[in-house]
Order: sequence, then structure tokens, then C-alpha cells
Amino acid sequence: MRILFALFCFCFAFTLRATAIAVVHAELSVPEAERRFAKSLATHVQRWYDEAGVKTALIPDKTLTASSPYKLVILVDCYQPPASVVSTVKALLKRGTRFVVCYSASPELAALFGLKPGSYVRSDDGAWSSMSFGADKPQGAPVTILQTSTNLFTVLPTQKETRSVAWWCNRAGKRTETAWWRTAQGSYWMTHVLSGDGDETGKQRLLLSIAAESVPDVWNQAARHCFNQALIAIKDGSFLKRTWSLPKTSERRKQLDKLFELIRQMQIKTQRLVEARAGYEAYQSARDLQDVIARAYGMTFWSRPGEIIGVWDHSGRGLYPGNWEKTAKLLALAGVTDVYVNVAGAAFALYPSSVLPQRTPGNALAEAVAACKKHGLRVHAWMLCYSCSSPAKGAVDAFKKKGWTLQDAKGADLNWLDPTHPDVRDYLTDAVIEMAASGVDGIHLDFIRFPDLPSSLGPRVRARFEAARGKASNWPKCITEANGARRQEFLRWREEQVANTVQTIRSQLRTKAPNVQLSAAVFGKYPACADSVGQNWISWLRTGLIDYAMPMNYTENMEALNDWLGTQTADARLASKIVSGIGVTAAESRLGPIEVLRQVEAARLKKCKGFALFDLDETLRQRILPVLSVGVTKQ
Repeated sequence: MRILFALFCFCFAFTLRATAIAVVHAELSVPEAERRFAKSLATHVQRWYDEAGVKTALIPDKTLTASSPYKLVILVDCYQPPASVVSTVKALLKRGTRFVVCYSASPELAALFGLKPGSYVRSDDGAWSSMSFGADKPQGAPVTILQTSTNLFTVLPTQKETRSVAWWCNRAGKRTETAWWRTAQGSYWMTHVLSGDGDETGKQRLLLSIAAESVPDVWNQAARHCFNQALIAIKDGSFLKRTWSLPKTSERRKQLDKLFELIRQMQIKTQRLVEARAGYEAYQSARDLQDVIARAYGMTFWSRPGEIIGVWDHSGRGLYPGNWEKTAKLLALAGVTDVYVNVAGAAFALYPSSVLPQRTPGNALAEAVAACKKHGLRVHAWMLCYSCSSPAKGAVDAFKKKGWTLQDAKGADLNWLDPTHPDVRDYLTDAVIEMAASGVDGIHLDFIRFPDLPSSLGPRVRARFEAARGKASNWPKCITEANGARRQEFLRWREEQVANTVQTIRSQLRTKAPNVQLSAAVFGKYPACADSVGQNWISWLRTGLIDYAMPMNYTENMEALNDWLGTQTADARLASKIVSGIGVTAAESRLGPIEVLRQVEAARLKKCKGFALFDLDETLRQRILPVLSVGVTKQ
């Protein structure tokens, strides 16, 4: 019995140690409509810890109690916590628990940390484009983290001991508002949230550094994890085989031999530090070792003449908003050939448009074209076709008044344009032709599909289907049931509606801009996407509606990737019209340099036209492009 009890105590103690950090997502602290987004923000924080080998608990604020065993609690998007949550925080603070509070307007919560609310402020002109940390930053935190935020909730100190440790900076690097406060008790308060896009390495390092102040073993856990990952890479059979296949007298092999000697020395040093539990020093050594291994692995690859090496720029403004020249130069030096710039959608434009509603002042499209052309990059205007995301003010309401949006089965309007509406088809085509006249090399269609099957079953879509194909009884079961009487007919008709838009755009481009290429971002799981969202993109390739497709093959699983690529390139004649999309920082996948290289190799083995990286951010700049440039893109 004593042995069992001792074992229980050990396991319980281990569990507490392993879950000393709680990442709390808001359920009680934000309106119901915002809870899903709040959880996604918290999930990013947990993922950053998890990828560093540090275990955390992800819990809703309603389950946090005064007896919770956590040493560090991170409240993500805790905008207006109720009294119950504030009371719990107060009790945990008295027990010595430390907190990180991200984005709150609560006077009661702020008072617990020696702060008082300031005001809600908003800016779309890049006033908060990065965070600059001062001398009081926690050990291991970066000096600068890039993140563009458009809104903050400022706070002011009420205690002398509460001090600023980081400041927001504008695009020119000038400090604006305080980004992070630190209390005398060691808690932190951020005036916004850590977003999941851009500079993920910096954000991960910041979170580790904060956690290490409360849980000293964090750096050792992260160091051990990074070192183990490095050992796996070193022992990778394909890595060694690729190296040994190079002639010993070649310049590349000589460089690699030197790198392998450096890796051997670094491995010995890092192992010593990890075993000595040297904390941050061990972690930094392990990260350095990973970087050198990735560089060596990258040197075993070679460039391929004529290959498309693409980058999606989701922001539409480059890495350095207001300075496309700097972005274009960086990409050109890294060997990138094509840039897909998100400058338009159904409900917005980032340039003066006579068709689309302009969302913000300026002309991001013209800036991108001028800079990319100067540096020899092909630039493609990336358009979110049917999706009404990130709309200009009033745009979606205008669509709904015109009857242009999809409806659910009950007739409620959705934020998605209706692919079956002929006026929508003309509207999108007019926008494409306008962009094609701007000097771009290509038009890149995204969200060229239905969102899902249920969103296709509204009254207006039904009326058009019945007008074209005859009355459908027992709606919507005749469609939704697996053996529904009209299911296959409806699915094929729905495919035709999307294809008709692509065909109209293609026809107009041939007449008015014959030198402008047409590509599309498409679902990687083909042919399932034909039924699920009406996107039969292989048919588009076969009939010449698009010049090439960019399947979003976002996965961390190489077996799944190879399956998808195998299906996509089953017709060998189409392989040269496929640019495989690699999800470096996509919602579905997070890839390091070596994982990216493996996915590049998989696409090459299938003789694809090239590959494209999602998305242009600091992770891509810092970790991926440098590794590609020593081999894959090296001229």
C-alpha cells in the first residue's frame, strides 16, 4: 500500500509539474459571438509552448478555481471578466500564482495588478507594428517582436513598482504606447493579444522567458526537446544519403564536411549543457544546433531552372508595410520567383477601384507591382472571390440588399457571395479585368468555391437550380441524403456554377489581357472538394480554364501529402500545371525548415511546376528562406 501511495504521489507531483502553466481562453469574459475567436488565440499560445516541449493546460475561464495548482496562468482576451473570474484571480494571486493578462478593459481586474484602464484606441496606419523590449525584459526574450495590431486597450499604473517592459513602435520604429507592463509580483499585462500570424519564433521565445520566471525548469524542458529534435534530424537517413551522394571533391561537399564537423562539436557542447540543466544557455545552444543542421540539410538540395518558387502575402502590404521595395528585394535575394499579393476580395480592395469598395487609403497593388517588377519578381493580384471576409464598411449589407449572398436553408443571409447569381459572376469578372490592367503578371483566384454543402441550400439557390433542372421535391433531403434522388445532379450543377465564373474570367482575360496568367488556390483533397465545395479544379486544368493550380497541401503528415500529390498528379500531363502549396504557418500545419525541404522534395518527385509558401511573415523570413537560399533557390 505504501508503494502504491508513493507511486500515486510521484505521478501526482509529475502531473502538477508538467501542467504548471494554464492557458485560459475566455468564455465568461467575452460575448458568446467572440468565444470561438478567443479560444483560437489561446490555442496559438498553447501551441507555441507545446512546440517547445513545454506542457500546458488549455482551459476555459469558467473552470479556473481558487485551488487551481498552476504557477502561471495566461488569461487570453480577458476583456470583461465577471466578478467570479476576478475573485478567482485575486485568490490565486494571494497564493503566489503569477499571471499574464492579454487585452482587458476591466477596472476590477486591472486594480489587482496595480493598473487602471486607460482607453480603447484604434489605428489602421501602422502605429503598432512591432514591440520593442527594454533592459528589464525577462531573460531570453527577444529585443523586438513584429506584430501589427489595429486596436489596443491601454492601462495606466497606480503603483510605483508597476513598470513598462515593452513598447509598441510604429513603422518607422518610434515608440508609441506601452505594450507590456510588469508588476512587482512578477505578473505581466499586455495591451493587446499575441496574434497567430507573424514572428512566431519571437512570440514563442517571449512566452518561454515569462514562464521561466515562474517555472524555472521551463528552459531545461525546452532545451531537452530542441536537442532531441536536433538528434532526430542528424540521424535522418535521407539527409545522410543526400550528403554522401555528392562527390567528395565538389565545393558543396567540402562545405558540408566543414558543417558536419561544426555540428559534431555543437552536439557535444549542447549535450553537456542539457545534461547539466544549464537552462537558457542549454536552450540557446540547442536552437543554434538546429539552425546549423537545417542549413546543412538545405545544402543537399539544388535549384531547378524554370521552377516557380512562390510566396503568398496575406497582408497585401509585404513584410514592411509602406516599404514594398524592402520586401521585394529580400524575396528576390532569397530566390523567390512569384509573389501572390492579397489586394482584393469580394468586399474590399487595397487600391482605388471602380468596381470593389476600397477598404483603406493608398494603392497597395501599385506599390507591389512597381517594387516586384524592379527586382525581377512576377506579381499576381490575389483575390478572395466569393468570401466577404475583411469587408469595407457597408459592403456586405449592400450585397445582401441586392440578393447577392448565399442563404442557409432557412433563408438567412450569409457572408458569402452566391456563385449561382449571374450578377455576381459579372461583378467578379469586372474586378479581375480591372486588376489585370494594373501591370500584374497574373491573377490569383482564392475562395473560388462554395463554403460547404449546407450553405448551398438556401431558397435563392434552390430557385435557380429548379429553373435550370426542374422542380426538386423533398428539399433538402433529396440533396443532403447520401442516396438523395437529386444529390448527384445538384452537386454537378453546383460545380458548373463555379466553373462558369472561372470560364467567364478566362474568356475576358484572353480578350483584354492575354499575357496575364490565371491561377487558383484550391483544396488539396481532390476529388472530395468537387462534392464538398463545388471546386472541380482538375477539370479546370484539363480544359485550360486556368494556367496552373495551387492546391493548398497544408499538412504536417508526409504520408498524407504524398497521397494528395499522387492523386493531383495522376494525370502526368497535369503535373506541370500544379504548384504545391506548403503550409509553413497555416492553420492546418506549422513547419520547420527541414519539414519544408521534405515537402519541396515531394513536389519535385511528382514533377510539379513548383511550390508556394504560406505565408509571408517573420517565420518565413527568419527560418525558412535562409535555408532554401543555400540550396533549393541557390543560383
